[in-house]
Amino acid sequence: MMFDLDYLRQLISNGIEESSELEYKAAVALQRDNERVVELTKDVSSFANANGGILIYGISENKVSKHLPDNIDPVNRKAIGKEWLEQILNAKIRPRIHGIKIHVIAMPENEDQVVYVLEIPKGETAHQAENKLYYRRHNFMVEPLFDYEIRDIMGRQKNPRINVNFDIVKQSSFKPGTAFTPGMREYERSSYWLNIYAENVGNVYAKYVNLILTIPKRCMRGNTYDPRNQSIEEIKAENTIRDLVAPNAGWHYEGPIAKPKQYGPARYEPVLPGMRMLLTSIPINDSSTESGNNISWRVYADNMEPKSGETEFCNIG
Repeated sequence: MMFDLDYLRQLISNGIEESSELEYKAAVALQRDNERVVELTKDVSSFANANGGILIYGISENKVSKHLPDNIDPVNRKAIGKEWLEQILNAKIRPRIHGIKIHVIAMPENEDQVVYVLEIPKGETAHQAENKLYYRRHNFMVEPLFDYEIRDIMGRQKNPRINVNFDIVKQSSFKPGTAFTPGMREYERSSYWLNIYAENVGNVYAKYVNLILTIPKRCMRGNTYDPRNQSIEEIKAENTIRDLVAPNAGWHYEGPIAKPKQYGPARYEPVLPGMRMLLTSIPINDSSTESGNNISWRVYADNMEPKSGETEFCNIG
């Protein structure tokens, strides 16, 4: 995402409301006094203790319609510099939040007038504010955490974190050297596959990964594509593999003969931290990428809290 003046103007003109992952702060919220510093550490740590997000210092809220952006209200960076802001965040929040990015957007008429956009990642553990309390964002509010919530967040380091990724590949349906028949349609010449991956973005490996995915049946290859068909196909996948134990060809006295491939028993292949594993590939129609075709999923991994999501085929790169 590009954080620049156009980005700020679009937030205001489109009336993008604050959420659990977006908050606006006027310039007065950034001060060097102790009270404001405590509020700064509360706000930043609360994002990290939840799902991360964007905290903008330099946009005022609408006084009538709360939680809506009003105007750009820049910060004087001679008084509050990026270096001071980084120092406070690194020194006053415990443990330190790794991966915070501070984007500085200068006003064209005066480069000393800036907006700070803080891009805050989801923390790997619970982070404590300057007042020695733990906070978490809930809707528009910053609320203190209960003991069990703190323990749950600290457990992030003990459990894998699995994201689900997709891509669509096009493969030729013919072997090299095979001529296309005149008048042959595109979908007869090639085939499309939806690849589904499990990506471990956590710090511990995932031994078991189970995915439940729903896809419109009209998108599955072999079905007649009909936009009116609302039926759903449920597909299950997991991180299991079977080792090939015998080749698919053998010999007898007259020459080679084909034999069925032989596989060993299924076994789980751990998904290591930073690893992206292909779980399954699904044959799909070439018209699946039309708008309105949604995929939804739910993934389970060891003791990780189940994660769900949804996307459109047309948004898959």
